[in-house]
Order: sequence, then C-alpha cells, then structure tokens
Amino acid sequence: MPKYNINLITARRSYYINEIVFLLKITRKTCGLWIKQEGLKTIEGITPFVIKGYDLIDFIKEKRAKGKIPVKENEFLCMKCRQGVKPKTGSEQILKTGKRIGKDNHEQLRKTGICEKCGTRLYKFL
Repeated sequence: MPKYNINLITARRSYYINEIVFLLKITRKTCGLWIKQEGLKTIEGITPFVIKGYDLIDFIKEKRAKGKIPVKENEFLCMKCRQGVKPKTGSEQILKTGKRIGKDNHEQLRKTGICEKCGTRLYKFL
C-alpha cells in the first residue's frame, strides 16, 4: 500500500471525493472502490459522497495494518513466500556492510540466510 500522508487530513472536517483525490493524490476510481468495496464510511443521505475526516484516517490506518506481515525476532521476511520464515540451518552469516550508522556511529551489520521453503536468499539489517 502506498504511504498516504494522513497528517494532511483534518479529523474534525468532512471531505468530498474530489478533495480526498487531491489530498492523497489518488484517482476518483480508487476512492470509489474504497467506498463501494472496502467499506469507507460516508455520511448517509448526502449526494455527492461526503466522508468525515476521522473515518478516513481510521480507514487508512486499518489498510496499513492489514498489509503488515508479522515477523518474529529470529525470523526473516521472505519476499517470495510473503511471510516470516526461519533460514536453513548452517546458511546464516553476519556480514559487515562497511557503513557507520546512528548517533553513536555503530558499525552496520547484515544477516543473511536461505529460506527453508523456497530457497530464496534472505537479508536482515542488524
């Protein structure tokens, strides 16, 4: 899901579809699909559609939460399997990237491995 800037939306204000299209830089068709298929709430009895700001903010936050894939601390996110997986035993390595990060100027490390299920190379920054 694209990162929609919800800071541009005022919770105490109501928006027409044209205003949402302009704020979030989406098409009218996308906004219509959100209303008809994905359950974006509108104010009933008003045509054209009017959407309350706090409903729009909640809707976008819910869409973001649905798209996140839970990954445990000892797992990698496999992009091919689209889930958290453990690497094959013996395939894990910790490599130095040669970069320094953070306020304390720590050395950046990258953990690599191979997916147990599909054999894809996995990466995780430490």
